Amino acid sequence: MKCSQTRAVQTHIITYPHLNFHKTLFGGQLMAWLDETAGISAVRMSRAAIVTASVDHLDFLAPLKDRHSVCIDAYVSGVGIRSMEIFAKVIGEDLLSGERYLAGTCFMTFVVPKGAALPDKIEPETKEEQFICSGYEARKLARQEKRQESVDLANNIDLEMPWN
Repeated sequence: MKCSQTRAVQTHIITYPHLNFHKTLFGGQLMAWLDETAGISAVRMSRAAIVTASVDHLDFLAPLKDRHSVCIDAYVSGVGIRSMEIFAKVIGEDLLSGERYLAGTCFMTFVVPKGAALPDKIEPETKEEQFICSGYEARKLARQEKRQESVDLANNIDLEMPWN
């Protein structure tokens, strides 16, 4: 399957009620939109019910200002046995001047239920897709190491409430 076949694009105008105290897009709102858009890409790849496993890396590169638009462009950038990585770029636009800027990048992992099958590979076509997909194996290895750290952390968390 080609990256372009998994592509999902979502565009929003930034206005109240999505603003923070700085009159820029609230980061939590952007994260919700990223999850939604990336989830569509994951379902296009799997044609199965998916679950967000992790937000692996999210970089906020520039603030998205009031009355600008935000465009989220997501596609599958790597495939495992039951998991897939989705890359998303966040593009801001000053709607009055037409100036566009890269506001963020994100890698997320989604999983399919046991028994669901994923295509064996993803085919990048553009220069950007080739660059992003070429780093999949290294990012996958880093995710696996981070996952073990998270398991170790969870095994050492006290669930008792201090006020009890």
